[in-house]
Amino acid sequence: MRGHRKRSSFVTKAYVAAREQFALFREPASAEQPPLVYLDSAASCQVPDTVLQAYLTYYQQGHANAHRGSYPLARHATAQLEGARQELAAWIGASPEHLAFTAGATHSLNLLAQGLQLDWQAGDEIVLSRAEHHSNFLPWQRLVQQHRLQLRWLDLDPRTGALEENWRAAITERCKLVAVTLASNVTGQCLPVAAIAEQARKQGAVTVVDAAQAVGSVSLDVRQLGCDALTFSAHKMYGVTGCGVLYLASALQEKLEPWLLGGGMVTEVTEAQSQWMSGVQQFEAGTPNTAAIIACAAAARWLTAERAAGLSDYLLDLTKQLRRQLQQRQWLQLLPPQPSDEGLPLLSFFSADVHAFDLASYLAEQNIAVRAGSHCAQPLMNFWQQSAVVRVSLAAYNTAADCERLCAALDEAYQLFTDAN
Repeated sequence: MRGHRKRSSFVTKAYVAAREQFALFREPASAEQPPLVYLDSAASCQVPDTVLQAYLTYYQQGHANAHRGSYPLARHATAQLEGARQELAAWIGASPEHLAFTAGATHSLNLLAQGLQLDWQAGDEIVLSRAEHHSNFLPWQRLVQQHRLQLRWLDLDPRTGALEENWRAAITERCKLVAVTLASNVTGQCLPVAAIAEQARKQGAVTVVDAAQAVGSVSLDVRQLGCDALTFSAHKMYGVTGCGVLYLASALQEKLEPWLLGGGMVTEVTEAQSQWMSGVQQFEAGTPNTAAIIACAAAARWLTAERAAGLSDYLLDLTKQLRRQLQQRQWLQLLPPQPSDEGLPLLSFFSADVHAFDLASYLAEQNIAVRAGSHCAQPLMNFWQQSAVVRVSLAAYNTAADCERLCAALDEAYQLFTDAN
């Protein structure tokens, strides 16, 4: 902040932000560049040292093609991969035979959309929420077009961003599949997924949950959610890119044809026909990204330990305080207008006076990383009649000082752009 330092508006919980566990934040500040304030963890989290070490150790000491060789190094790589499968399955309340690895949540959702054999008939319905990321919209939109299905929506309350009270009416007897996000990547609002899955079961429909945005902030338990499939990406939970986790209930596996074909997912191949492996390995064609999978399990361990130390309460409190500070700036408007205090450590806002991209560009000049745009959620943005918002997302390495710098820089940006006009 410039000038005389005011008394801090942010008072945080006992949890100590884990900045020292991230190499990026150990870089010394220079006279030319202030320290980085990274507020774009909803796009990708930074990666802690322990997770990077697990990734590096695999390549330095244990790299071989898992499930492909009988020599000791290959057996060790296979054991590490399957150990990660067991660990991550337990982390979300599942059994390892229900967990498949993909390249990411987008890959998982396309696998489901292209592989599910649900005997589609013209006029059958797929239900989505207005809050969906494009990754959980576009694959189903194409399926609707291919089979002449109907797309129905779980609508939102425009004031709060929560589901409208009559949302159950959208899931009718013609519904065969409900695909819903656990939390919006624009507003951070969590959806009542367990209740949605229960309503879908009553109509005989399959429920697919996109937990990519929520996984870094919300503890997952597929038994409590009652869903048939759930997916997330490791890079949203302090892991590395290139690893997706896909939970598949037993009944759903029986209805799912492999979408990606190749090595490692067959038991027999002849010139006339081929036989897929049983279980989740039939959905894992090709060389697995074993290093990223091992790192994902390490990230789950790290995240569990940080939550036990108070991370969740810390971020919830910091987000509430930041929300209050933003609401005091009358030139800013939060989206939704009356957001709930319960949700992800994520806030989106816009201004009638300064464009979202101008705000983000000014913040970038101050070495404050945020994201501006439609956030791959154009149907949701159209719902609120907005083309772009600024999104701020907090994570384990963020501090009260980061929020103070953000607020001060926003005030400077407003002054700069409104004076220019």
